[in-house]
Amino acid sequence: MYFSYGEDKIKLKDISRHSQDINLHIRTQGYNEGEEVDLTLEFQEKTFQISATIRNNQATILNIFNES
Repeated sequence: MYFSYGEDKIKLKDISRHSQDINLHIRTQGYNEGEEVDLTLEFQEKTFQISATIRNNQATILNIFNES
């Protein structure tokens, strides 16, 4: 699992000034290409339910921290 930012999905380093436009990448195995997975994420005492489609052995959720 790792975070990136922006449309170009630039991988974040250990410390980052970015707090918006953050993408979450979850590496997977055992899933088929195009398979949809349901995820439950917790962040700052909030729980998020989200679905993601597997592409190239990973699920990518764009703008993960945007509330809109």
